[in-house]
Amino acid sequence: MSGRGSPRPTAPQLRRRRVGSAVIGVVLALAVIGGLGYAGARLLSRTSGGSGGTTSSPSPLLPGAPTVAVAPREPAASAPGVGYDISYPQCGRTAPRPAAFGIVGVNGGAPLTSNKCFAAQFAWARTLSARAVYINTSWSGTGDPVAYGEKLVTDAIEREHAAGVSGVSMWWLDVELGNTWNGTQQENATVLAAMAAKLQAAGVRVGIYSSPQQWAEIAGDWQPGLPVWNAIGPGTRARAIASCGEEFAGSTSGLVQWVAKKGARVLDHNEICPAWKNRAGDLLDVS
Repeated sequence: MSGRGSPRPTAPQLRRRRVGSAVIGVVLALAVIGGLGYAGARLLSRTSGGSGGTTSSPSPLLPGAPTVAVAPREPAASAPGVGYDISYPQCGRTAPRPAAFGIVGVNGGAPLTSNKCFAAQFAWARTLSARAVYINTSWSGTGDPVAYGEKLVTDAIEREHAAGVSGVSMWWLDVELGNTWNGTQQENATVLAAMAAKLQAAGVRVGIYSSPQQWAEIAGDWQPGLPVWNAIGPGTRARAIASCGEEFAGSTSGLVQWVAKKGARVLDHNEICPAWKNRAGDLLDVS
């Protein structure tokens, strides 16, 4: 979640990859002959060295990862117009109005931290026709990914309750390269699966905030089919609406976000995509 009006990260992260000596030889040879790029190397790392055929891709999740459910559709509802997401960067500032809906960050920009203005900001969101919260995600690279993901959710719920907030039925997982990702895509996706499953066990609906490029870099091929909120970074409403056709994490974009000025302030603007205009209840708590 930009929250600061800053562009989303675009540089790919390095990941640990395990490739056999035969595949390394093929990659190096092709790199010399044809200038093989990163994408080609990634493809070759999934090929079989014996028969010349390809093996199936590894599971996007580690063994033992919890199951993430796709929630049934909520009753038809709408929240037309532009909404805003705010968090700790907007502390001490007047919340934006008018607003079709509001989404508020529980954390202070990273997991295991607090947005100290969460209570006041969510009070603003409660005055609007629809609302939700989001929490930050990451993976330290050490320990058990499932236990780590569950820990992040438990901590976020405790911070929510400490702020005197409860009863929020829509939570978004903020999945960005700007946070720490020190493992493989399989480990990263398993952390996110653990977070989503833990929230679902607490009785709330879950969505994914990211972008196609960031999701592919962090979580690889995992497609949980949860609602997705597509962040385009600095831009315009027209460009954001045009990105509604983009898909990642196994779902088409339900919400789009663009960063732009509102008066003298730079804010995160959001709108429900046309194909989801009557599905606001799948994306937000609707009054």
